[in-house]
Amino acid sequence: MDFAKVRGVAAGRMSVRNNGTLDRPLIGAGAIGATMDFVEPDRAGAASPQAIADVMLQISHIADSLGYTHGLKPSQWTALRYFAGANNSQRTVSAFADFHATTRGAASQMVEVLVGKELLVRVPVPEDRRVTQLHPTPKALELLRHDPLNDFAGVIAALPGEDQYKLAETLTSLLRGLLEKRQSV
Repeated sequence: MDFAKVRGVAAGRMSVRNNGTLDRPLIGAGAIGATMDFVEPDRAGAASPQAIADVMLQISHIADSLGYTHGLKPSQWTALRYFAGANNSQRTVSAFADFHATTRGAASQMVEVLVGKELLVRVPVPEDRRVTQLHPTPKALELLRHDPLNDFAGVIAALPGEDQYKLAETLTSLLRGLLEKRQSV
């Protein structure tokens, strides 16, 4: 896909333009109603890094908006996914705070909400009474069967296998770079 011109249309369709000519329509995420104009490719014909970042940001906003379902917020879905997939030693507020790049206090508040909704339960660690693990309840595991991230994953699953692999490699590289930048600040 050429990122030279991407225009989101109120009808929810996106058109990709190669140097001003219509290439092919892309299905949007519904009636977004926003227009996005991206800069022309650089002299070598590569996509503008700013344009790619803008598209990635739009994707993240759309994916995030899917998370307001079943009475949960996107960050609460993230917490449920984390605690459902973490090994026992990582099922703590501190480990989740590190993973979610937030403070212990904010992570603790989120955990309190999920405990209150009966989606997480505290389990004391017999070997160390100072440590309490958090485990998803059967109610949470059932809810995770309807995880809105599945819709996002379904769109990715529709890509050819080679594209999925390249996307995974590229996004992993981007994530590492962003984490390195954040740690150096």
